[in-house]
Amino acid sequence: MACAPFVAASSNEAIPIGKVIDISLELDPNTFKMHVLEGFQSDAQFELEVVKPYEGGLGQIVRAVHMRLHAGSHVDAPAHMLREGKQIHELPLERFIGDALVVDFTDKVPGGHITPDDLQERIGAKVRPGDRLLIRTNVNKEYLGADIAAWKKRSPALTVDARLWCIEKGVSLVGFDCYHGAKVPGENRSSSHVLPKGEVLTLPYLNNLDRISKERVTLICLPLNMINVEASPVRAVVIEN
Repeated sequence: MACAPFVAASSNEAIPIGKVIDISLELDPNTFKMHVLEGFQSDAQFELEVVKPYEGGLGQIVRAVHMRLHAGSHVDAPAHMLREGKQIHELPLERFIGDALVVDFTDKVPGGHITPDDLQERIGAKVRPGDRLLIRTNVNKEYLGADIAAWKKRSPALTVDARLWCIEKGVSLVGFDCYHGAKVPGENRSSSHVLPKGEVLTLPYLNNLDRISKERVTLICLPLNMINVEASPVRAVVIEN
């Protein structure tokens, strides 16, 4: 039986409903952890707290969550890296819903380099302005049980020129299922500021990209409606149309 189309609230464009695949990394205080980089004045690892138990009151339970905005699958606005960059509330919702290309770079594990030639060879003829890229490496399949230093070492790195290639092609967002901060040894140019300067969003800490059977899918990764923040957790899913 055919499914009714889903219509995004902010536009008249219908999104046909097909197979829905969850590509979010699971947040569990017993297993999830984040690395602490130089410069942190304090930290907020993912923790849950019961602030109201079932007993008493109306009989309901209420939990609170203690976490970074960058915990688990999340979207980074340009303000994460750029003082003058846009924050989450300044970005249109359409940025977080739309066409995405899944690019398989499992052959670059461990620790390989993804170059403009690699991107051009695999999706150069297919990428369209506004597309989102989902970089598949499968490295995050082992994230929850991995040593963070080892996880970083296994992750492939996008070269600066590869990031510039994404900007030149009009890519609007790049998602990663590996350490998105991985850098090519000896590359002197700062890679972490390239995509934000080109107004390309990043979507780190994805998982299960190996469950996607199609190259072009619909991505939905809506941020929370928060004001004056540089990032937001998302429930990232793809729809195979």
